[in-house]
Amino acid sequence: MQRMNWVDNLRGMSILAVIFLHCTFAVNGNVGHFYVASEAINDVLMPVRLGLMFFVSGLFVEAGLKRGLAAFTKNKVKSILYPFVIWVGVYAGTKIVLSHHDQDVLSVLLPHLTGGGDITWFLHSLFVFFIMIIVARRMPFWLILSLCLAGSWLLPAVPADSVFASFDNSHFNKSSYLFIFFWLGDAVVRHKLDMPLLVKKAWVLYGSAAAFILLASLMLFVPALGQHAEEHFSWARMTPLAPLALASVPLFAFLAMRTHSRVIGYIGTHSIVFYLSHFMVIKLCARYFQEPSSSLWIDDGKYLFSFACALLLPWGICQLRNHGWLNFLFTLKKPAKRSLATS
Repeated sequence: MQRMNWVDNLRGMSILAVIFLHCTFAVNGNVGHFYVASEAINDVLMPVRLGLMFFVSGLFVEAGLKRGLAAFTKNKVKSILYPFVIWVGVYAGTKIVLSHHDQDVLSVLLPHLTGGGDITWFLHSLFVFFIMIIVARRMPFWLILSLCLAGSWLLPAVPADSVFASFDNSHFNKSSYLFIFFWLGDAVVRHKLDMPLLVKKAWVLYGSAAAFILLASLMLFVPALGQHAEEHFSWARMTPLAPLALASVPLFAFLAMRTHSRVIGYIGTHSIVFYLSHFMVIKLCARYFQEPSSSLWIDDGKYLFSFACALLLPWGICQLRNHGWLNFLFTLKKPAKRSLATS
């Protein structure tokens, strides 16, 4: 499958949404005058933000498998499993070194290695999805939807006192929910659906828009669904919303096709760099920006500073990669003119 602008744009939009969310964590929710907008945007995008990332990755399954199963697996080891191991070392090592008290190395590594890392979980799930899809793509949609929704709703959370406990003890529920989007991306290509033509059909676009409006309304006006409804967010709560979230995908594909931002396209093209490295800024800012300031304007400044730096650091790394530096952090593949990132 040839890479198209709307695919890069859709991935870039989802990465930006993730960075936007993480910047609220960097300042512990103290976003100053942006509070209402930040809460609304993050809540509305919660059911689809990560799903869009997996949907885009699913679009590349068919092309990968056409090269043969051995080549397909080798490619995913080089482009997904390898950077997963590297960045587990980066983030786990940073946590151990910067901790104010002694950290048991095993208790830090195990959550990361089992998919509970606060940023590396994505690569863990993505690699597992690329292996699962080899069998799952032969199954009908109703069965995939039923199994994934059951897993999202019923799987127990990792016990909080377990050595595998992490920032998100419901990450197996989350992965079950997100696999549907990945399967859908593969199905679009496998069934030769032309997304640009599909979203031009009025009933598809208006139906998708209606689904997202209903989804957004539920997220905004049903308190039990928002990410701050409880101290610890549970992905099981998103399960009933999955059909609406899936139906919203054509709308976001349409928006991606109508987007002509070089910034969004650039982020999408270099998605793995922006996704993995921006969180280093978030971690650093979180060490110094946790307390609210005496002025909302100062909180505004901290929030905008975090967001700007979370974009500038990955951009700087991309510039270094253009000169052949730091590629070892993201892939075992030989440098190419244009990286397919997690495709």
